[in-house]
Formats: sequence, C-alpha cells, structure tokens
Amino acid sequence: MRIRHFERYAVGIYGAAVLSGCISHATPAAGGPQGAMPSLAERAPGSWMERNASSQSLLYVAAGLVVDSYSGDVYVYTYPDGHLVGTLTGFSQPYGECTDSAGDVFVVTSSSSSHTIYEYAHGGTSPVATLSDPVAAFGCAVDPTTGNLAASGDGVAIFKDASGSPKMYYSSNSGFYYCGYDNKGNLYLSAPSQYNGDQAQLVRLAAGSSEFEQIAFNEKIYTYTLLPSVQWDGKYVTVTSYPNRKPVLIYRLRISGSSATVAGTTEVSSSKNHYNGQTWIQGGTIVGTGYAKRGYEDAFLWRYPAGGVPRRQIKNVGDVRYPEVTGVTVSVGESQ
Repeated sequence: MRIRHFERYAVGIYGAAVLSGCISHATPAAGGPQGAMPSLAERAPGSWMERNASSQSLLYVAAGLVVDSYSGDVYVYTYPDGHLVGTLTGFSQPYGECTDSAGDVFVVTSSSSSHTIYEYAHGGTSPVATLSDPVAAFGCAVDPTTGNLAASGDGVAIFKDASGSPKMYYSSNSGFYYCGYDNKGNLYLSAPSQYNGDQAQLVRLAAGSSEFEQIAFNEKIYTYTLLPSVQWDGKYVTVTSYPNRKPVLIYRLRISGSSATVAGTTEVSSSKNHYNGQTWIQGGTIVGTGYAKRGYEDAFLWRYPAGGVPRRQIKNVGDVRYPEVTGVTVSVGESQ
C-alpha cells in the first residue's frame, strides 16, 4: 500500500525514542525561567554565514525543532573541524540533504501544506532555486551521470537537471526513506519492509527503467531510531542499519543483478548516545547525529571504513534544545 502521509515516520520515530528513554528533557540554563524553552525568534533571527565560510568544506546539519511544530534550521559547520559558521533558517520540517558535484546543497522539506526542496550554493545564505515535489519527500540524491535530482518519500520525484517539474515514480507496495545514486546512474533506495516493522528493504530504480526491483542480500536492515541511509562511497553502494540499542552498521555491498553480497561492514559506536537521522560518507569519514544529554543532539565523525568510536564530536547542534536532527551532508570547498 502506498504511503500517503510520510510525515508519520518522523513523528513515530521521535515518539519511540521518547518512550525508550533516548531523549532526556533538559534542565533550564542558569538564570532562565524554570521549564522555559527559547522561541524560534530567539534562536534564529535570520540566515547568516561567516565571510570566509565558502572557501572551506562545510558540514550541513538539518534539524526540525520539536518545540516549534517542526519548523527548523540548517546549521553549517566547518568540515571536519566542526566550528559553527552559519545558519540557514525558515524551513518547515527539514529532512534529508544531499549535494551535487558543484557543491550545491539540497534541503528536502515536507509539511502538511507543502513539499519543497531548497537549493543553496556552497556557503550561500539564500536559495538559488526551489523545487516543488507533488508528494511528501524525505531524502535526496544527485545523479553524477546526468545531474538529475531524485527526491524519495511517498514516491520518487526525478527533476531533470535539478530543475522544473519532476517525473514521478511510485511503488505499489510502500514509500521510501533515503536514496543514493551509484556511479552508473542507478538509484538505490531504502524502503519499509512489507513484513517486519523494525526492518527495511533495499530497492533499485535502474538507469533508464521505470520499475523498482528489490535487492536481496544476506543481512537485515534494522530501523530502530535511524532510517537507513543509502550512498555510493566511490566503490560500493552502502546502506546503514540500526539494531535496537546496538551500534550503527554500514554495509558495503557488491551488487550483481538483483542480489548483493556484503563486501565489508563498518560499525560505529558511542556509549553515551543513541543515533537518529541520516548518515553521510565523505571520503574517509562518516558523519551522523545522536541524542545527547539535556535534550540536545550531537554530530559525530567516524573514520571510514574503520568505524569504532568517533574521531570528532560536535556538541549541542545549533546550541538549541529538543531538535530532531534528520539530515546531514558535506559540501567540499574550493581549497579541497
């Protein structure tokens, strides 16, 4: 059955995290009124970027702010150092992110009234383009062979040259989570399992095809509080899995026809946090996010494919409480 309201996945994940104790409500900062939360206006007066930010590689972290009915911001950090250098504001329920070969950043948003994808130039503070998706979307990816933009959610929207109106593709069984292109223009997507509520399946929309096909392999993709990201790492199609209260796994897949074998597995861990949202592989690094103490979220950088404990941690994303961080991507700067 086709998913009609994809927003329920994000809401459901957040609710499950609260029930399982993943989120601890914060104690107000000293000097603040008991129980008070900063308003959106206090947190985000407007989009801004430091003057020299565009010359550096940048990490973009999208966060829906639960206390403001899922309005949200995108926080921009130097990569890999993790210094906050900008904030993009004014989004309604931001979800996944992706970049193209020019370093432009795409932010997928979906609310009950609109489904919009915003495109920003590397280090820019105003959108260079906005795209309208006919259905709710969650993730995105850019085809390296054509420059086409795919947005995945209730269906798959393909925007030729990342512009105009999309061509739509639908699955008769389910909607989709995140997506990623390989180097040949095949689009891989994670999707809800038809049979197991805590698992996902991997499907492919091959280049030039209009039909989805399931990719079978001998591992399970779990979706405890993290929806599976799908990405090409330069050699393999990768997909994330999050077993209940266990470290995140990133499978590197060798795909032949409609089946895949696991060429390697990366395990990333941090004993004090629970993970959620998108993961992003950039060269020899994996970026992800997790619930931290006092209602904040942190971003983590692990070595890839070694994994293990984080090599760097960015604490208190955006310095705001109660975010729901769902999107991360890296835009490479001119000097890289």
